[in-house]
Amino acid sequence: MSENSGDGGSDPTAPRTMGEREGRTFRVPGPHERARFTPDAWGHLLRLGGETLNPAELEQVIERALAQLDGSIALDDLKALLEAVGIDEPGAPGSRRTIH
Repeated sequence: MSENSGDGGSDPTAPRTMGEREGRTFRVPGPHERARFTPDAWGHLLRLGGETLNPAELEQVIERALAQLDGSIALDDLKALLEAVGIDEPGAPGSRRTIH
């Protein structure tokens, strides 16, 4: 049987290649995180996770924010942290994904 059998489906037992995604996922914050991030800051993180950062990079940003910022983490605080580690807004001129 050929790889593309024309039935519109795929073999669920076949290994996935690097370019394939099983679908969008989203991160659910734990209780210790819910208390720290404001809703708009968490929404911004989710947007970055969907557009700019891969899951591992998103985890690094979350852990860094929790470790380096005291108290409630607002959107402005998060944006300053992202800028400091070299992550620009998606679509901004010179956008880059490097996390230091």
